[in-house]
Amino acid sequence: MHAFAPRHRPPAGRWLVALLFVAALRADPPDAPESTTGAVTAASRAMVERLIDRLPDLLDLGLPGFAPSGSFRLYTHPHISDLVREDYLRVPVGARWQAGEHVELSGELGSYFTHGLGDASGYGLYEGRIGAKYERALPRNVGLGTGLDVITPLSRPPHGITDGMRHTVPYVSASRAFFGDRQIIGFTSLAADFISHTHLVPDFRDNELHSDSLLLTVGAARDWPRFRTIVAVSAGDTTLLSGESRQVYALRPSLIVPLLRRSDGSARAFVSFNGRLVRGPDGTDVGINTSVRIDLKYRPRHREP
Repeated sequence: MHAFAPRHRPPAGRWLVALLFVAALRADPPDAPESTTGAVTAASRAMVERLIDRLPDLLDLGLPGFAPSGSFRLYTHPHISDLVREDYLRVPVGARWQAGEHVELSGELGSYFTHGLGDASGYGLYEGRIGAKYERALPRNVGLGTGLDVITPLSRPPHGITDGMRHTVPYVSASRAFFGDRQIIGFTSLAADFISHTHLVPDFRDNELHSDSLLLTVGAARDWPRFRTIVAVSAGDTTLLSGESRQVYALRPSLIVPLLRRSDGSARAFVSFNGRLVRGPDGTDVGINTSVRIDLKYRPRHREP
């Protein structure tokens, strides 16, 4: 048996999580005249989409993005901090496709290679992720989403680059945008992380939970004239899903500076400074890392009826 084998998750926890995500998928907005609700919802969708488009990092948290149907986004975000902390440089490359008005499909491949400033680590793929998300817009600039991500290690990467486990992560999320002088969006998400073994030996870092867990995240982001900020607070707990009781709490502030802007105000490239304050079973961890994000997007032209 593996040293960190996930414990049997209680049946009650499995059913509670399943009911939660089914309820989120089937939830309907309050009754209202169809024409009025449709117009208001379309306006909310467009306004939230423009704000999220300037803060694409929020899409990584599972928030609804409301891109037009057929839109395609390609991105990469090299981990610049690896140049001084590791013998390799991680370069994830991902894509998001708005398959329909309410459905987004996504995928990401994590690659690494020796950067030449330390010991040789080789090169290859270390992680893959696929995901699907169903999203809905409601009046008052509210967005709801529910989705599923599957993340798995690939090949045999260097020690510490992944935890060696496969993660199946269903989630629900909600956001509320505030416009005018304040370009602010508040958000929350609830995710269940079900882990399973792969061909790799488990390689958990400090304050990573070793069994199935629930993760609650609450935060806010603001689009300032010259930069963007995101602050997220999260709490992870294994009690309900794994039969053991471990908790991890985190505060993650981020400062994001656009480098190249498009004519619509969105950015083609960013540099991000991401802080962390994490408290868990292994003590307290404080740090900061830096990454660059290059963001390319395609939007179909609107066709007049």
